[in-house]
Amino acid sequence: MSLSTVSNSFFHSRIWFVLRYWLIIILFFEAARIFFLLWNFKEAQSAGLLISLLTLWHGLLMDISMATYIILPFILFLILSVFFFFFRKPIVYMVYSGLIIFLLLFLTLADISSFNSWGFRLDATPLQYFNSPKEMWASIQHLPLLWGSLIFIVIFIYFMWLNTRFLKRSLMQIQFRSNWVVSILSLLLLLGLSVIPIRGGLQLSPINQSSVYFSRNNFANLAAINASWNLMYSLINKIDKNSNPYVSYSMQEAGAIVDSLYTSSGTHESFVDINKNPAPNVILIIWESFTYKVIDKKSREIFITPGYNKLKTEGVYFSNMYATGDRTDKGLAGVLSGYPAQNDHSIIHIPVKSAKMPMLSKEFLKRNYETSFYYGGETEFANMKAYLLQGSFQNFVSINDFQKKDQNSKWGAHDNVVMQRMFNDLLKATKPHFTTWLTLSSHEPYEVPVTTVIKGKDEESLYLNSLHYTDSIIYRFVELCSDQPWWNNTVLIITPDHGKPLPRTGKKVDDFRTSLLFLGGALNRSGIEYDKIGSQVDLAATLLGQLGMSSKSFVWSKDLMNPITKEWAFFAFNNGFGYKDAEGTMIYDHISKKVIQKEGSINEKKGKALQQMIFQDYLTK
Repeated sequence: MSLSTVSNSFFHSRIWFVLRYWLIIILFFEAARIFFLLWNFKEAQSAGLLISLLTLWHGLLMDISMATYIILPFILFLILSVFFFFFRKPIVYMVYSGLIIFLLLFLTLADISSFNSWGFRLDATPLQYFNSPKEMWASIQHLPLLWGSLIFIVIFIYFMWLNTRFLKRSLMQIQFRSNWVVSILSLLLLLGLSVIPIRGGLQLSPINQSSVYFSRNNFANLAAINASWNLMYSLINKIDKNSNPYVSYSMQEAGAIVDSLYTSSGTHESFVDINKNPAPNVILIIWESFTYKVIDKKSREIFITPGYNKLKTEGVYFSNMYATGDRTDKGLAGVLSGYPAQNDHSIIHIPVKSAKMPMLSKEFLKRNYETSFYYGGETEFANMKAYLLQGSFQNFVSINDFQKKDQNSKWGAHDNVVMQRMFNDLLKATKPHFTTWLTLSSHEPYEVPVTTVIKGKDEESLYLNSLHYTDSIIYRFVELCSDQPWWNNTVLIITPDHGKPLPRTGKKVDDFRTSLLFLGGALNRSGIEYDKIGSQVDLAATLLGQLGMSSKSFVWSKDLMNPITKEWAFFAFNNGFGYKDAEGTMIYDHISKKVIQKEGSINEKKGKALQQMIFQDYLTK
């Protein structure tokens, strides 16, 4: 057999067809990475042109792995085509490849959305909210969905046209009936060899996210990740519920490090006079997506939160606080249960675990308080309702408690509607009450029912304008309450629910810095600011300490008014954590297993020990 005959046979073989399609998928992934870099041009620019281009090279390993997964069914179809005529028909390959094209295009766009909102590449996290489709829809409606859908359809049709042409031409060239023994053997060999690119090579450890990390710039590392591979990996490799992936030290050593962070004398400074007000009302406002970055700041010469800027001078203000997590479900557990966030888990999604947590509402119920929770949306979202019911909240006001005309937000009822309902209910209260209000108007899609104040159609402007709106509602609520006779027996607290990337500063720690404000006539101090470093989870022990109530069950919470309480805060996000104390700051990335941002002479062991013991506690609940 001549060389030309062998060459001609190869280029008309099933193997050549598979290899060409495999290369096309890899090129698609590289094009998607370029699209990701262009979409996030500012971040790519800060990384530098060379580093951005290197993401194409370093990400290639993961692209090859995912492309091999995708091509496996083609190999199986071609093996079956030796025996069954049905698998020689182009329609079989068109249907499968059409599904793949649709999914890859969709995941490419979804990945960009998740990165812009949460700062991480697409994984299984958004799937936790599939049981709340309305809320998921509301979260993405700020995106250019109409234009995005039209562009998606056009690109999909174009890709399908190219795909159809390629398949018809390629399948027509395959000599299905010749050399079938060689075809089967070569395809089986190819199937076996595919294990190598799937696992990323012959090395001992199979490919994972750290395999494509290469730079000190974390954006570049994230850009090198293949979003489709990352989602698949996240779905397949959910953390084993019985194992702790964050073990850095022996449990005894880690426990000792964490214990050393919780020193307490049992004494504290008081700013609530419980002798005068033994059972003050407590109103807790949990403000959606509110961070320190917007306080006393202007956008287009307009203060973003003018009301809060004034209120913080009238109460007891903690200016150096940090959110425990990056989502509302994590924030609720942090505020109400004093419980730290987990990276890509949320304890309130698992009722059997969340039921074992302490909760402020339970403590107030023991004191014969009436407990109420107000939210303009659906409490079923993120399994909040089960968590709140376990926390002994007696009264719930949510979306279905408002008239249809007042359900004027994509999430439900806007903050002004909920505020008015809550205030009217408070006027009727006949006993001490613990009332919690979770706001929603400053959540995506950042729509407000009033005239736009901070102009702009970009995401940051919409977000800042929504904060300006909620700020005005909260300020009005405080004004209304302060005119009531029961204000002198009331403690009102304002705290955010979680951290937020917007407005972007380039520092992860800034995304989690928040504040904590105590107001009300029951306070015996005003105009006091504390810059002591604290965490969102410290609200529980601090509040209960001020009211003379035990916080013993809130083991992760510190009393910020205890003079010997150590200053530190821990926060978690997907695939990483941050730790902040008086010595400095560290941001740790679990994929690269190294500190990616650091300031000061921070002791890394403290952050790692906290991560280890927090997740261990989560596992044992």
